Amino acid sequence: MFSEKALKIELSPIERIMERVTSETINLAGGSPDPEVIPVQEIKHAFEEVVAEWGASAFFYPGAGGLEELRKQIRSYASYLGVAGGDVAVTSGAQHALTLLCASLLSGEAFAHENPTFVEGMNPFLFYGGLSLPIRVDQNGLVVEELEARVKSNKPKLVYTVPLCHNPTGVNMSEQRRKKLVELAEKFDFFVVEDDPYRPISEKQPTPLYNFSQERVIYVGSLSKALAPGLRIGFIITKNQELLQRVKALEQMDFSTSTSNQLLASRLLKKGVVTQRLQALREHYKQKMRILVESLKRHQIPLVFEPQGGFFALIDAKKHAEQVAHEALKKGVAVVPAKPFYFDGTGQTHLRISVGPVPKQKIDEGVWILSKVLKC
Repeated sequence: MFSEKALKIELSPIERIMERVTSETINLAGGSPDPEVIPVQEIKHAFEEVVAEWGASAFFYPGAGGLEELRKQIRSYASYLGVAGGDVAVTSGAQHALTLLCASLLSGEAFAHENPTFVEGMNPFLFYGGLSLPIRVDQNGLVVEELEARVKSNKPKLVYTVPLCHNPTGVNMSEQRRKKLVELAEKFDFFVVEDDPYRPISEKQPTPLYNFSQERVIYVGSLSKALAPGLRIGFIITKNQELLQRVKALEQMDFSTSTSNQLLASRLLKKGVVTQRLQALREHYKQKMRILVESLKRHQIPLVFEPQGGFFALIDAKKHAEQVAHEALKKGVAVVPAKPFYFDGTGQTHLRISVGPVPKQKIDEGVWILSKVLKC
């Protein structure tokens, strides 16, 4: 009944858990930002201004590639974040950007990726790609020496990486490995897709991979963590005009991102609403991560990696993670079994913990409940 490609994609463990999360649940599972820091009033006022200025035009079909007003503001925003110049295509969030890139560049070819990696980010690679080459992650990110050994026998068309505030481990790729990865891309003729959604809220600001090679690296960004995920504003930055034209052509299949949301995001960027709040966001999430790590250590729950920022930490339950997640949810705490984030059959005892949507004052309580479940 279903196509072979469709059967490659399954509902993620995050979605399965989130379907059972209620308003009473301590949500240590979701990857959404903290609702307390979404600028609701600023969004409301900006939307009113957009409607007043644009009228019915704000609700027309968007053009492929994004509105020029927003593309201009994203170029300025990316420069503020330290991302080197290039042209911009607006997408419906970073996930849509990954889908368009895979549809443009993969037709059954091999691709490489971190192991573990963001399971939902992998879906378009699995759908359009061929052989998956999982490459180990350690405390300094993707182990590029292992990638180098693999590409000598199976050259990938693309390498997918989340090099900053990695999902699910929380580690950052070292500067040395960033340079080495780009050198390998040039030597072995592959592209690097840099998925960088946490840069706006990360205290640490390492050099983007894109800055080392605008020919080999394709940058994917988002306003989901700095503004609001439901607006679905993502973007691709590249100097490759052929790729941009192909992305724009493929956007005709879904008509891209809401016109009104693009105008809204453009206005918020132009007014400085996004950039003016980044330092506060960085401090907010730094505090939440510190509370989480201190709580995990106090309750003697072992970390697999020491998280360096962002939303996520990976812990070892020392027992079957699916069962732990099931029992924790019954006691009012949501966590995500991490085995699906691994692509080599490992990770059965690992759980992903998130500080994104959970109230700061609920983190320690959630960890305490989880520790009780682990001791059963």
